[in-house]
Amino acid sequence: MKTNLDLAIRKATWILCPQEIDAPIIRRSFRTTAKASAVVALSALGFFKLYVNGHPVGDEFFRPSNSLFHARDSKSWIYPIRDSFTYRTYYSTIDITPWLAEGDNILEIALGNGWYRQTARTAEGNMAFGDRLGAIYALVLKDGEKETLICSDGTERCSASATIYNQLFIGEVYDTALEGEAFRDWRSVEIIDLPDTLLTPEDAPVDRIVRRVAPTLLLDNGERKLYDVRENISGLVSLRVKGKAGDEVHVRFAENMQNGELSYGTTGSGHRGSDGRPQIMEDVCICDGNEHLFTLQFVWHAFRYFEITGPGEAVDVSVIHSDTPVTSSYHSSSPELNWLYDAFLRTQLNNMHGGVPSDCPHRERLGYTGDGQVCARAAMTMLDSRAFYRKWIRDIFDSQDKTTGHVNHTAPFAGGGGGPGGWGCAAIIVPYQYFKTYGDTEPILTYYDRMKRWIGYLLDHSEGGLVVREEEGGWCLGDWCTLEKTQIPIPYVNTCYLIKSLRYLEEIATAIGKTEDIPFLTSVRKMAEDAVVATYHDATTGSFADGIQGADAFALWAGLGDERTMSNVVEKYKALGHFDTGFLCTEILCGLLLENGAEDVAFALLTSHDRGSFGYMMDHGATTLWERWDGDGSHDHPMFGASAGHLIFSLLGIGQKESSAGYKELVIAPKTPTGLDFAKGSVTLPIGEVFVVWERDGEKIHFTIRLPKDSTCEFIYADQQIQLSGGDHSFDI
Repeated sequence: MKTNLDLAIRKATWILCPQEIDAPIIRRSFRTTAKASAVVALSALGFFKLYVNGHPVGDEFFRPSNSLFHARDSKSWIYPIRDSFTYRTYYSTIDITPWLAEGDNILEIALGNGWYRQTARTAEGNMAFGDRLGAIYALVLKDGEKETLICSDGTERCSASATIYNQLFIGEVYDTALEGEAFRDWRSVEIIDLPDTLLTPEDAPVDRIVRRVAPTLLLDNGERKLYDVRENISGLVSLRVKGKAGDEVHVRFAENMQNGELSYGTTGSGHRGSDGRPQIMEDVCICDGNEHLFTLQFVWHAFRYFEITGPGEAVDVSVIHSDTPVTSSYHSSSPELNWLYDAFLRTQLNNMHGGVPSDCPHRERLGYTGDGQVCARAAMTMLDSRAFYRKWIRDIFDSQDKTTGHVNHTAPFAGGGGGPGGWGCAAIIVPYQYFKTYGDTEPILTYYDRMKRWIGYLLDHSEGGLVVREEEGGWCLGDWCTLEKTQIPIPYVNTCYLIKSLRYLEEIATAIGKTEDIPFLTSVRKMAEDAVVATYHDATTGSFADGIQGADAFALWAGLGDERTMSNVVEKYKALGHFDTGFLCTEILCGLLLENGAEDVAFALLTSHDRGSFGYMMDHGATTLWERWDGDGSHDHPMFGASAGHLIFSLLGIGQKESSAGYKELVIAPKTPTGLDFAKGSVTLPIGEVFVVWERDGEKIHFTIRLPKDSTCEFIYADQQIQLSGGDHSFDI
């Protein structure tokens, strides 16, 4: 089409529906000929589903992508937020030609509350953007050489739908008796101006059904049916309902069961919303006497078990998340490591919706920068997630204060606690990992000045070279979710993150030709290093902060310490046999052990069945990763699973030289811990697919390696260095 849809939608007008309609339908009619084609650019305040002549268009869910729609009232938030954000709303471009009819056509936009009017969970305060749902669209009709532009302009009509309640953290209520035109009460819409929101083309992978699962019926006593999906998933249950008019079918969801009943504690039931009801995921379908197939439109749930009461039964379960296919594989002789790989991917995917990596897909559903940054490298490598993370990097900087440079704990900002190091430093760590993984400099070029502004913020919140505070009245964590009460000093953790971020920023400055900044960055880093050494280093032992909860690992990761520090780490965790670290340090600790000759210790930690390791989760029937080592909190939290990246990076050994980005200088350096007999796997990199297998054969290790055509690789194992070219290789060492 000749018409530029990006320009066309800017000629359109935002239209709003009445406040009292929970899930409105907006309607617009137009005429076409039999030969016409049409494309629509469409966005909404809330989730939208598009229909043309009564037919649903597309298989996507939960559009538009999660974002900061526009300014909102912050008076009811639980802590003061003074930041000035960048506001953005994403629009989709949709070809509706297959659904056109000659003559009269009807365009309908069904709306749900989504993130825009989310009022049920108020743990962070009322984070709703507005109290009315709306949309904006530009429809381009083409008939031969003739083009017609139809924009939202206030002439549309709206009506309530059969969805009479929908809240993202709770569920939907659907009244089948209200289906059909006879129940529509068409009313006027209102025009509104939203000058502060940037209309942006949708570029994140959409949410869609990626697979279907047949649930297992555990119980049917005539009043209640109980089902097991056999894994924690995010998605929906399709129901077949048939009851007398007014009968209700209720569906409730949970991760766990206790004494034959659903247990809601890990999914947020301890929180009560603005209406006083506990946060329990529940859908209701009201019958009309006929048989219906009922599937939600505007809500996803996260669960393993569900129960149905009333005249309904489960047809199937749809797994729904962002369309980011798995591009890796891993299998080994260790059941624990195989479980970790599968559990991490399942957990990570459950937490990818609307272009945002969340902490959990049920209780909070927030794009925590801490959880997101620690998992970023693994997820970027193991999934086809380049577009996903490009969008989320934009969210991080949209949620950064324009003046002070403060980086918030969630992106898009929706409350949530954290700290300046493990959370705020996502503003440097995530773009850095994106650059290293994909070799793409666009984000680091775009946001380089914003990264420097974040460094300035940390310096403004430092004393004596240590980062000691964040926002007044807000949070300032160090590490989080340690096995026992967190004791590692908060300024120590945050200053280690400052040091590491400065090292990354020096590398970024070199990559994009900003070398004039390096002397300043280096001087700031040395100042912070001196402060950490002066305050926390024990010169007699080589340890930092008494080595508590991974403190020595933080130091080594930041480039501090010496061989004694490394030895202290190895000896401590060899004796301990499980993790005592929080989610920030666990992945760091694994990497240090694996890359410094202590792979046997790392293997023991990763496979331990003690409380404080992944074998413990596996033993307790987990199919996704827990928020805490002891099982408290959510059971669908990816953050500890960042360590699964080392199955690829270390045990298969797929990496690159320090000077490389995008794996242009590929290195394969497998680690073969004594307790592991074989490991095999693959990963699709920007240069192509790399496949590695190693297996013990007496005193030898047999390697099989497949490299992309026209690639080269340096293979390193023990004291051997071998240059490999594209193709298949098989040899013993």
